[in-house]
Amino acid sequence: MASPPGPLALENDPRNPCIGCGPDHPTGLRLAFRREGDIVTTTFVASGRFQGWPERLHSGILYLAMQETANWTVYGLRGRVGVPVRTGALDAKRWIATGETLVLRGRLTSSAVDSAKAEIEAADEQGNVVAMLERDYEFLGRDAFLKRMGYETVPAALADALPE
Repeated sequence: MASPPGPLALENDPRNPCIGCGPDHPTGLRLAFRREGDIVTTTFVASGRFQGWPERLHSGILYLAMQETANWTVYGLRGRVGVPVRTGALDAKRWIATGETLVLRGRLTSSAVDSAKAEIEAADEQGNVVAMLERDYEFLGRDAFLKRMGYETVPAALADALPE
């Protein structure tokens, strides 16, 4: 299958309550994702409301943004939700100043019928990689997903992203 030309915005259900990507989450990151060929990207501004050390982005927020990018990389490139089974440590190259804009890019380094591995890079406005993260996923059928996640039924916001 040929990749679509130019960036393609990935649709997000407005009912999605996620702190990372929920479009209406009152205090969340509200990350929006685009597919650009075999890469999924988002832009993240290190707001002062997310600081840890004075004038520096809290590393937990960067970790959250990168995990969310990994999730959307799997969804954007495989067209379905993967269940995270391992997340690597945040490999931060430097501290991020508040106000700084980062571009997060995700790609799949492996992809099989029942699993995938995503690698995420965060780069500054000059294109320098400032952090990296890897995350492994399993693809489960609906029943196995419900059991693993402890749901009785599939949440409405995930209904289209989880195959029967």
